[in-house]
Amino acid sequence: MNGKLDFFYYKSEKSGSYVDFHKHNCYELVYYITGTGTMNLNGEMLRYTPNSMTVTRPNYMHDERHEEATDVIFFGYLYDDFPVPLRNGLVQDSQQCDILRLVLGMKEELLEQKRHFRFRVDLLLNETILLIGRFANLDAVENRPEKLFYARRYLDENFTQPVNMQTLAELSGYSSDHFRHLFKEQTGISPARYVLTKRLEAARHMLLNTTASVSAIGMECGFSTTSQFIELFKRENGRTPLQFRNL
Repeated sequence: MNGKLDFFYYKSEKSGSYVDFHKHNCYELVYYITGTGTMNLNGEMLRYTPNSMTVTRPNYMHDERHEEATDVIFFGYLYDDFPVPLRNGLVQDSQQCDILRLVLGMKEELLEQKRHFRFRVDLLLNETILLIGRFANLDAVENRPEKLFYARRYLDENFTQPVNMQTLAELSGYSSDHFRHLFKEQTGISPARYVLTKRLEAARHMLLNTTASVSAIGMECGFSTTSQFIELFKRENGRTPLQFRNL
């Protein structure tokens, strides 16, 4: 398993408060320690209670309405859907609150930042994913198209290179249309959109953490020209790469 934490927050929401519709480029788990309320997840209304949690796959719109004061922990994570293929929905923790124990362990590691804390956080995250699969009675990897997993892994490792989607579909044993359908069913987005998302994520990281030029970053992240990079970056982020860097 290669689940990796992307962000982690905790807060207390007031009774009657509302979080408007939004989405993430990664998976999100929202654990409700106390309180009651609802989440509209891609048109499905989920009602949370204490010690329940919502699992949201990448790029699915969702909101959150708090009927009672709610203590909540929520975090995003990257995950390749293997060996537990996660689904959107509501999951109830065990009577012993096994998942809450793991989530609080992640919180403690992030606050104390002892030696190797990031590695332990990801270990706790992956154990959380396994328990979600167990509590939600999710099928094991044998009941999913394994070749699609390897296609996704290929895109994760080669998104900066030119990708021929038709060839990748054929190598996976599917027609182009069926491959696109299965890929979107599992990830929420098309293969082409998935590659663009990976390239833009890498570009944002380089803009914030290096002094490389915009043109160099565009080429490094797989865009064919600087103008294409600037146009797509502005369309998806609402500002040019330089404007993003100088915020």
